[in-house]
Amino acid sequence: MKIANPLYDHAFKYLMSNDRLARKVLSVILEKEVLELELAQQEVVVEDQERRFTLYRLDFRALIRDEDGRQEAVLIELQKSKLPTNVLRFRNYLGLSYSHRQKLPDGGREFALPIISIYILGYNIEDIPVMAAKVDRRIVDMSKHEELHITSDFIDLLTHTCYILQVRRLPQKRRSRIEQFMTLFNQAWVAEEKFILDLAEVPEEFKDVAEYLQRPLKEEELRAKLQAEEEIEALFALQEAEKAELSKRLEEERRQKEEERRQKETAQAQVKEHAVKLGRLLLKSGASIEEVMRETGLSAEEVSGLG
Repeated sequence: MKIANPLYDHAFKYLMSNDRLARKVLSVILEKEVLELELAQQEVVVEDQERRFTLYRLDFRALIRDEDGRQEAVLIELQKSKLPTNVLRFRNYLGLSYSHRQKLPDGGREFALPIISIYILGYNIEDIPVMAAKVDRRIVDMSKHEELHITSDFIDLLTHTCYILQVRRLPQKRRSRIEQFMTLFNQAWVAEEKFILDLAEVPEEFKDVAEYLQRPLKEEELRAKLQAEEEIEALFALQEAEKAELSKRLEEERRQKEEERRQKETAQAQVKEHAVKLGRLLLKSGASIEEVMRETGLSAEEVSGLG
């Protein structure tokens, strides 16, 4: 089955614009049922000096329910990046989420929502060796070293839960629900056009997601946007390769000049050492300072110091 590669911004935006499927996707990641979902602000595509389509961000207001039936209103910050990017970019946008305020329906006081952050990465973070990692909050009594099972607005609003998904760490055998879902991101199945995945398998639970992602390939406008996104990535990849090659060449030239300078200094030192030895021998043989200077190239001060 061929689908639009959800690692591409336009394909991912298309998927997450479907309320039912967006709630399903987030429910799988959070391992909690997403009951209601509302886009808090339009998507953000970060532009930088080197490339475009690097960091894609969506904010949702959501009502979620855990396995105990407890419901909670939260702000979900979802960031997706195909290519490595400075971690401070993620941090900057997290700061915006912390400053986000809501008003009660009657226009009353402002309040803040607990934050959940999700990062979908098209590259590997070296020191996180798993495909899906959850960083959760734990409250510990430091005196007794015991975990406290309490709820606190103070803690909820000043700390947050984080999910990190690394697309390229998808295991060969996909047993868990999150691994089954991430099959739809499997970059090993990239077709000739990289914005297309030719799925070798589709987990039964996520056939509806896969079928929905077939549609952008059949819609001329969306397909054109995906193709443009791929072409831009290819151009920047070529540009970065050329910059890397230039940098490598300049570094090699710098090393070569440094080696030439070092060899020149070594040769000069050897010449000077030979001149000093010759000067001492000439002085011992009774030669005058002027004669030693003429034969060795040493200065009068240097010859005087030989004695």
